[in-house]
Amino acid sequence: MTATLKTREKEIIIQGNRPLYRIMEDLQLSPQAYLAAREGMLLTGDDRIEEGDVVELIAVVSGG
Repeated sequence: MTATLKTREKEIIIQGNRPLYRIMEDLQLSPQAYLAAREGMLLTGDDRIEEGDVVELIAVVSGG
């Protein structure tokens, strides 16, 4: 069961049917550095990524 994570730079094929926070941990991505969206809806770390899902990871930018 695969799903796709898209960042600005690349697409990553991942195993689905897991919570987003676990996928982020496995990929060593900081949850504070990205917002995740599926079909235009923001996700939380507890949301499950299922087979066939396409999740966009949007880098959080801060400045002063």
